[in-house]
Amino acid sequence: MKILRLSGILSLVFLFVASTNVWAQDDAPPPTLPEFNAITKDGINILSFTNPYESGVKLIAVQRSADSNYNFTTIGTVPKITKGSAVYVDPHPMVGKNWYRIVLVFSSGIDFKSNLGVLDVDSSAIARQKLMPSSEELQKIVNQGNESSKQIIKTVEKQAEAVSYPKSRYVFTNPFSGNINIELPDALSARYTIDFFDASKKKVLNIPRVNEKIIILDKRNFNQLGVYQFTIYKDQKEFEKGYITIF
Repeated sequence: MKILRLSGILSLVFLFVASTNVWAQDDAPPPTLPEFNAITKDGINILSFTNPYESGVKLIAVQRSADSNYNFTTIGTVPKITKGSAVYVDPHPMVGKNWYRIVLVFSSGIDFKSNLGVLDVDSSAIARQKLMPSSEELQKIVNQGNESSKQIIKTVEKQAEAVSYPKSRYVFTNPFSGNINIELPDALSARYTIDFFDASKKKVLNIPRVNEKIIILDKRNFNQLGVYQFTIYKDQKEFEKGYITIF
């Protein structure tokens, strides 16, 4: 078995959402920053909050970490920077603890960090998760307005169901590691080639020859989280098309 780390050709463009250590009723208004709400269901994390500032906000970023105090990474921005309620959806959280914080950057250059919030995502939830639509499609759902967190999850799930991506028995995401398993029993006797494509149908990765029965493809080959399409060729003929999720 081999773990492949290939050079990808991807741009790092994300859309994601926020979370909180303050839990409120679903029908209650989201808390005002620095507090924020967070819920998780079936591998989807939803963060909601109220921005109290009438003007002067230049950017609202969502950051995530696996250790709560260090190594925070910006995973996306909230398009709505005006006063009022806002929601951010993280459809591809990490297995285990996901620590979140919201950062407001003001036009004056001053930044303001929210309190920390944590959501624990089990690997079984990732395994059950449907293949999510593109980040752009999810953002359209979020921008539709004042839906509760639970309603947003239902809407996202319906959207995923409508996309109805088939799951492959040969190429799939490992729910524990997030890496991509490639399992082709006759790889030693047949010649397999695999191409991966992003949401815009651009080829981002190519495996010119699968030369082992089981290969683990490092998820870091995909710089952008989300859904990718792949095509398997067997002896130069199309063998299967399918989808994977990078989370």
